Amino acid sequence: MRLIRKQASAGRFSRPVVRLVAGMLTGLLLTAPVSALDFSAGIPMIDSAALLRFQMGRTTIGSSVRSGSPLDAEEAAIRLYFLDLITGTGTEKDGSVTFDLHRDLTRLEAAVMAVRLMGMEDTALSGTYTHPYTDVPEWAAGYIGYLWDCGLLEQSAEGLFVPHAPAAAETFVSYMFYALGYRIAEGDYNLLTAAAQGRSAGICVTPEDEPLTRGDAVVAMYNTLRSNVKGSSRMLSDLLVEQGKLSYTDAVFLLWSDNKEETKAYLDAMGYSSEWIIPDGYYTIRTTDETDMVMNVLADGPNRDYEGLGVCVWTDTGDISQSYRLERTERGTYLVYAACSKGGFHRLLGLANNGKNIGVYRPTSKNALEFSIRHEEDGTWSFVTRGKNGEDLYLTSASKWGSSLQLTSAAEELNSRWVLERQGITNSAGEDLALFPADSMRITQGAYDTYSHMRQNALDIQPTNSMAFAPFNAQIVRKDVGYAVCNGVWIQSVDKVCYADGSYDYMTVLYMHDDNIDNLSVGQMLTQGEYFYHSGTTGNSSGAHIHIAVYRGQYHENMPFATGDVYAEDAFFVLDDTVIHTDYGLEWVSVSAAES
Repeated sequence: MRLIRKQASAGRFSRPVVRLVAGMLTGLLLTAPVSALDFSAGIPMIDSAALLRFQMGRTTIGSSVRSGSPLDAEEAAIRLYFLDLITGTGTEKDGSVTFDLHRDLTRLEAAVMAVRLMGMEDTALSGTYTHPYTDVPEWAAGYIGYLWDCGLLEQSAEGLFVPHAPAAAETFVSYMFYALGYRIAEGDYNLLTAAAQGRSAGICVTPEDEPLTRGDAVVAMYNTLRSNVKGSSRMLSDLLVEQGKLSYTDAVFLLWSDNKEETKAYLDAMGYSSEWIIPDGYYTIRTTDETDMVMNVLADGPNRDYEGLGVCVWTDTGDISQSYRLERTERGTYLVYAACSKGGFHRLLGLANNGKNIGVYRPTSKNALEFSIRHEEDGTWSFVTRGKNGEDLYLTSASKWGSSLQLTSAAEELNSRWVLERQGITNSAGEDLALFPADSMRITQGAYDTYSHMRQNALDIQPTNSMAFAPFNAQIVRKDVGYAVCNGVWIQSVDKVCYADGSYDYMTVLYMHDDNIDNLSVGQMLTQGEYFYHSGTTGNSSGAHIHIAVYRGQYHENMPFATGDVYAEDAFFVLDDTVIHTDYGLEWVSVSAAES
């Protein structure tokens, strides 16, 4: 189902860009008038509803999950998205909303989704709830505080919640049971067996010993909404409708009806496309007036990770201090990270202690800000946050070289509008391209070669300047220090990328032989084209070079060391200005061919 159309745009990598403009927004086709849909029948009654029970000692969970056509994770996610219970993470290349259903659910995402499912988001964000953790982002404090107050979280000896760690199935199902009125203290369920109880009750679909994905979570939420609350024959969604937390007509077609055609007609008729979801990624943020300045962090050398470093507008120099990572939260707002932080994007835009100027701060700092990014009629974008009194405040610049960014309430002023430029090379479909990781091509050994690569699918390269760059926006996911492991560094694409063979997937790349990788760390973010690795002789090496192995998909620990599963020429595009000394007789695809 196409929800939001995405207009292809070229990236910014030493070449002209196409900016994000108003043409991106396309509404849904109204295929059926609302008046043609019958709301008079009330809640559909399903005769085949089954009562599923699991009993362990005095622990009993009852769940009347309404049976019918089972929904896959994508269909469940679409319905929950339109109920405002989950948010998208961006847009796919075909224009549909991205949910990242394959990815492990994080502990923070689990908390936000659970509080929403309980219908308690407004209550949680009232500002009256606290928690003992020191690593929870300020924007999420209410969600974690509410779950702490409910007794659903445990004390950590280190005082850490570890928000981005994978959520356990037992923990998430425990949240679902709590929403249905069951309590551990009353002997209704046991945390250690919650996932097994959830499977028996028809709520949890995660196989035993498998990680909980975002897809598993949305299916569990959908099933929970269609389950009976404790001691009642009524579904949780019934109560949420009565409390005004869910629309009755929304519930009829998105929760109580198993007729997919009927549901699609309702979604089309309601025309729910009201916003453009900006994909997570790296951007240059530019002013809209004649000065054509860009947002800039005053970062250089050892100061680039300094807490509270100022943010201003500056002449476009293409420096990494002018690159920002936009990341959509489960709450639907955006965090704006500075890509120039030493360890990746560890600092995000925030308000200085003087209550006036903008700087960069840790996500856990009270100074850190979350923004709604609004699309304006003229095709520009406004970054809007909430003031202490609940008023809208806009990220604003005087648009003079070196002027500090501030928050103002003057939304109509030109200097509170911005243009977003997605960084990276893309093809005509708007897909990020994976680039050959050096600006010169001197290949000294190919895949399954006669020397040390006899059993290895890998390339050895000797760039003219001895440096290799990130072929896409990436995160360092593994670091192997030492002679035996050749100072190996594994990077994974932050988003899916287009391969030279035309496929579209995540990509993982291993670099080997650099003599010193002390400046690199796991979790560090890299922008496409950022030099981070050098030729060296660490490990089995007859001369300085870089060993490169390519793997399809996201990183996992079973990926074989030194040998990939994708031929480099099937993975990387070559920039037109790449200097070719030795191409080893391989056939490479140029960027210009991909963009045509």
